[in-house]
Amino acid sequence: MSSIALIPFSTRITDERAGHVARGLSLELSDWLSGLGGDPLVLTSAQTEEDGAWRKLVSFSEELTPDHVSEFIFGMRGEADEEPDFDLVVSGILEQIADTSYTDGLALAVTVTDLKGGFSRGRYTADLMPITFGESVGRLFKDIAEALGLAPKSDYAPETRNFQAWLNMLITRALLLAAEVGAVARDAEGVYSPALEALRLDPQFKSARDRLVELAQVLVLERGFEAKDALKAMEAAVSRSGADWRTQRARGHLMLAANEPSNAAKAFCQVLSGKFEAPEKTERMTAALLAGRAFNMAERHLEAQRVLSVAMQEENLRVEAIVESATSSAALGEQVVAERLWRRALELEPQSVAARLYLARMYRSRGDIDKAVEQYDALVKSPGLPREVFADAAEFFVVNRKHEQALNAAERYADEHPGDAIAHVLMASSLNALGRHKRALTSLEKAEICVGVEEIRDLVTRQRRYAEHPEVEQKFRKWADAAMTGDAAKGELGMRELVEQFPDFWEAHLFLGISLRRQEKWQDACDVLENLKMNALLPTIDKELTGIYSRLGRPEQALEAAQDAMDAAPEDPTLLTNYAAALLENNRIDDAAKYAARAEMLMPGDEPTRKLQELIKLRMEKRGIIKNFAATIKEATSWFKFARRKKDR
Repeated sequence: MSSIALIPFSTRITDERAGHVARGLSLELSDWLSGLGGDPLVLTSAQTEEDGAWRKLVSFSEELTPDHVSEFIFGMRGEADEEPDFDLVVSGILEQIADTSYTDGLALAVTVTDLKGGFSRGRYTADLMPITFGESVGRLFKDIAEALGLAPKSDYAPETRNFQAWLNMLITRALLLAAEVGAVARDAEGVYSPALEALRLDPQFKSARDRLVELAQVLVLERGFEAKDALKAMEAAVSRSGADWRTQRARGHLMLAANEPSNAAKAFCQVLSGKFEAPEKTERMTAALLAGRAFNMAERHLEAQRVLSVAMQEENLRVEAIVESATSSAALGEQVVAERLWRRALELEPQSVAARLYLARMYRSRGDIDKAVEQYDALVKSPGLPREVFADAAEFFVVNRKHEQALNAAERYADEHPGDAIAHVLMASSLNALGRHKRALTSLEKAEICVGVEEIRDLVTRQRRYAEHPEVEQKFRKWADAAMTGDAAKGELGMRELVEQFPDFWEAHLFLGISLRRQEKWQDACDVLENLKMNALLPTIDKELTGIYSRLGRPEQALEAAQDAMDAAPEDPTLLTNYAAALLENNRIDDAAKYAARAEMLMPGDEPTRKLQELIKLRMEKRGIIKNFAATIKEATSWFKFARRKKDR
């Protein structure tokens, strides 16, 4: 632990912005001392209101004496009653000068306390006035450094001569700290205004721009604030003070958060190009990796592969770049190449979670269960696994009736994330399948006390029903098999019996709809599934509705259902064929051909896809050569324009 502690400066000024100035000034001092090798620890604390709705930073309104400092520091003792490992503590107070506004002048007094001896090493004061604040702050900081036993090599430089611009930068610094600890309300207004005001007063004050960029990234990427507001503020800052590689990198991250991957890729490519030169090669290579990832998200896979080939030159990024390049290949239908690249990534880094997960999902989608099991087994044993990967593995094992492996994955998930309700529900599901119903009920009781359990209430209800009435689950499985592949009429009768006994047994509603669809009772099936969709979002509802709407002569609804199904399960290539068929029904022949071709790449030799492509070909022939030629020219022109832009560069 650092031997120097810094308590954020106190202030008696009631204006909230003045409090931010006091805290920001203490952070500015801390950074400057760190540059001298002092590395002080800023003692920031936050508290949450009793209703849990608001969090705020703790601050003092009075000057702290050496006794107060000692009492505060020694009150921080841990459970082992150890003394804090600090020798010196810096504290201070910021006050108005007479009756003037704090924006016209401030009085700062800073005290250095020797904690071991319990006495003050010195109290240093300065009047911060608009004309001379730079010299005053520099002299004060130098005195503090010498009292701490540090030798300043250069004076503190505020980087601006405008006092109010500097104050606004300090406010932004304080807001950044507040954002980091969650003390900025989601509905807070004007959080970017101080930095923008600083840049309005002094466009050359690049520190204000940099602090705004940092604040925007914390609020958006860590706290989930609206990305568009942050981007708007950052664009305004850049228009006033110019851009550098850091702002372009931040812009890329914010564009990804705003779901604009193409613009994100453009920003990362700006860093890579050297237009805004990064200080190290590693930064440019990292930008290449991020650009590749963004291009993949924008479905511009060829461009992704170009920049990823650059990222592979950096040894520390090679595995990530290979994994991302394999993702491009898979999207282009080059499954063999993708598999080879993911396996190459595992050769270089056996602990690569991303490579194993992609391989597992690829094997899973093509029905190679044994190979998928191998990858998921290895994944579950990996340290520090993200919760979504645990859930993916456990769900795969449950669906494929690998119940012991599902239980192992769910147990590890619950051990790593005991407060995650879905972990306990997955464990209950595995235990129920293994006939250990009493223990399943215990897992469900744990799930009930977790945050977010209401979001998966239907899953909890289903597993509780299974644990309490295992005979009902056996009936459900029997009639589900009949609904899917056996006697659909018997499946309908069985599912109606279950639905009558348990109206919220949503899975029974789903298979009732499937049994009706198999009997070509199209309207009845549609009514059941539409009602189900209003009550529960089960997988395959939209997939079923796509075909039913088509049979009922409702092509627009069929297209909408196909789109929803594809969005919910993008890894299922059969949904591409369904979507292509729906597009064809809506007379969007060229789009249908594109998606059918993609389905053919992912599922070579698939009979429904082949028949659909034949139908598309017939429709194209019927449409006539002129319109087909126009569609081809339109596609070729887009590629020509892209190639010409590349040439112009």
